[in-house]
Amino acid sequence: MALAGLGLTAALAVSGCSANYWPDFSPEPEVTAEGSAPEQTGLAPVPVTEAQTQTIIDRVAAAAAKGDESLSVDELTSRFKGDALAQRTANYKIRSEVPEYGSVPAKITNEMLGYRLVQSTEVWPRTMFVTVASEAGTDADGNATDAPSLALILTQRAPQVDFRVSRVISLRGGLDMPKAAPAEEGTALLSDDIESLVLKPADVGASYAAILQGGAEVPEAAPFDLTDDPLLDHYGKAWAADAKAKSDAEEKTQKYSVSVAQGEEPIVSFSTGAGGALIATTVVESQVVDSDGGRYKPQAEGAVSALSGLTGQQDKIVRNVAHQLLFFVPNKEDGSKIQLLGVTSELVGAGK
Repeated sequence: MALAGLGLTAALAVSGCSANYWPDFSPEPEVTAEGSAPEQTGLAPVPVTEAQTQTIIDRVAAAAAKGDESLSVDELTSRFKGDALAQRTANYKIRSEVPEYGSVPAKITNEMLGYRLVQSTEVWPRTMFVTVASEAGTDADGNATDAPSLALILTQRAPQVDFRVSRVISLRGGLDMPKAAPAEEGTALLSDDIESLVLKPADVGASYAAILQGGAEVPEAAPFDLTDDPLLDHYGKAWAADAKAKSDAEEKTQKYSVSVAQGEEPIVSFSTGAGGALIATTVVESQVVDSDGGRYKPQAEGAVSALSGLTGQQDKIVRNVAHQLLFFVPNKEDGSKIQLLGVTSELVGAGK
């Protein structure tokens, strides 16, 4: 079984941001130092102005452009970390060895789209949420790729240290971002075990992982709005079922299974300041193809070979797909369900 086409980035149409829900920013003074904070009064200072944010995004976009052009991770390390870095690291490695690989990360631009949440704090680390436009590119066949709006999660770990992007999430088209307080008012990062939301942040990724693995009928699906979910038809349980059906049609005896679990990158939960929270998390899906003792063995080739070093027939092949996810989780009293606002999926590992 040639395992092609299963690690495609989930490019999810253009712009989930409605102007009706963008914060109304007031003009900010021009600044030059990325790490410095404006002098403010009040209990919850906002340490990053809109002008500073633009400078940071300019530098992130420049680093991403250099890396995407040269397929060199070295261009990224000062501005990327965590799952955002892992995504591009794996993608660059695959495309360096398999030029025809069709999964290309969305091109990050420095065009901010107006939806911005900044953690109010006087200490470090400092985290913010910024939406930016992406630029349409071309795949290996010369076809135009989608240009979704992107949500970036950025953190500054210490004074005078660069903000780095930990997640890059493609926003779903046709969905409005939740109403949020103006960025100059700042927002809070919520603890993983806060209980005022429909689900605790610590449980959101794990519950969605259970849905991917077991399907929309599992008990964990109850608090989620799964209407037109972009992953359920192609990943998790659906992937295993589709792969087995194709194998059975060819009278092969291969066995397919999948497991999905919360990733290791920390969960980031922003209060919107207007009810509910934006929660960014990652789940990792392990797709397993096993010869099951038969003579039909899975083939290690293409992207799998690039990431694993394996070639040819194997008794078993495991592919690891990371799904970077953004949810809106309402307050309990709101009465509405959790909504998946965006996702970026990428093959990040393979082995046996």
